[in-house]
Amino acid sequence: MKPRVLVDCRQYGREEDWERLAAHAELVEPQREDPYSEAELIEALQGVQGVIRLGGRIPELNRVVFSGAPDLQIAGGRGDRFGRDVDLGAAKEFGVRVIDTDNIASAPPVAEWVLALVLVCLRNGGAVYRQMMAGIEQWANAQNDDFVNGELTEKRVGLIGCGHVGQRLIELLEPFRVDLKVSDPYLEEEVVERLSIGRGSLEEVLEHAEILVVQVPHTPKTEKMIGGRELEILGKGSILISCCRGPVIDQEALIDRLEAGELIAGLDVFDPEPLPGDSRLRELPNAFISPHIAWYAPHVFHRYFSCMALEFERFFTGQPLQSELTQRMVDIRNGRL
Repeated sequence: MKPRVLVDCRQYGREEDWERLAAHAELVEPQREDPYSEAELIEALQGVQGVIRLGGRIPELNRVVFSGAPDLQIAGGRGDRFGRDVDLGAAKEFGVRVIDTDNIASAPPVAEWVLALVLVCLRNGGAVYRQMMAGIEQWANAQNDDFVNGELTEKRVGLIGCGHVGQRLIELLEPFRVDLKVSDPYLEEEVVERLSIGRGSLEEVLEHAEILVVQVPHTPKTEKMIGGRELEILGKGSILISCCRGPVIDQEALIDRLEAGELIAGLDVFDPEPLPGDSRLRELPNAFISPHIAWYAPHVFHRYFSCMALEFERFFTGQPLQSELTQRMVDIRNGRL
């Protein structure tokens, strides 16, 4: 007899992903438009071994829900990397594994946009585009001779943060034969060995980098981790790229450096967001900016469900999980580690 899975994800998934999940479980979809109450959810989870929360009809999974759903073994969702909608302590107590596919599903498009911003900034794309639109361009002259410029091949790249996005970026950088150094105190040794990563402290990476990519989550510990001091270490003529979260960089300190003509920046995130209409960043020719679009690739949104279906298949066939949300991950995100 197949395990039963309550699935709320009507806007996600391809037919083959539904078939993959259905091969290992009996799928039960909510026959309603409005969200369950806590009591209604507990009733719906009776005799159910799994639940997938990718829609809006299943409320938070708290201690009351876990205690009232004795058959539940695995729960999956997306976008809860801070552990706000799932009580991980209660899940562990009641023997429920928790999956979050947000990072894995969104990492590829973010990594590609990071690479795109690197390439654009190497050719001073923000300034050149403005000149073209104004009709004052200079042929064969990007006017960035005093900055890191030209091709990416064999440049010195520093990467701060090496989660799913950073790891995919490293794969994309391989053909460029860059000299890469990574700073990430939480990086697992298996990843270091698999990707042949050269590691260093934050300061060592800043000193190494001609091109600095910042790709860390916003936590109490990463708030303004790149400030005036760090930008000073990075040095004049460098390129800074950020597609993570705006508050990770001291935006005013960065603007000061940009206005002084000391850096070129490619930014997809800001503090605050949306970027105010009168922000100085909008006027700076050495800043190429985009409106938090790195993650946005609608044709691959099915990955959120695809990854979930694969994880549930792994669970029901006794294989190791690859997208499990652990207390350690949540503690890191909340600045407790």
